[in-house]
Amino acid sequence: MHQPAPKTALYILSRGRNAGKPMFEPCPNCHIIYVADDYELQTYYWTLYAFWKNGFFHPHLCGSVIEMLRLCDLKTLMRNFIQPAFEKSLRKPEIMLRIKTTWELEQKMEQQAEKIRELRNSLVRQYYLSV
Repeated sequence: MHQPAPKTALYILSRGRNAGKPMFEPCPNCHIIYVADDYELQTYYWTLYAFWKNGFFHPHLCGSVIEMLRLCDLKTLMRNFIQPAFEKSLRKPEIMLRIKTTWELEQKMEQQAEKIRELRNSLVRQYYLSV
């Protein structure tokens, strides 16, 4: 019988081109990382997000049809790269805040781009497709 994961658990997508992406909610194809508190959870999340967003995990994916990030590879990457980056983030928390700020800016820009697409589509429908 499965027990629910604690609130201080972080999930790492393990399959597909988005393997390595951190998530707060579990999915069928993910690895789980347990952390001590919410501050560590946020720090790990944004550290892993930065690595994932920059394509860090792509060279470590295996599989010819559906790529996957093996647990043994994730453990090695955690030990050699991610844990040292996490410790740097703890020493300099402004790094995490900057990464989070860039994510928020990216979200705003994506929303603006969607509004521009909606406006363009509306103009096309209004002027070219109306009878």
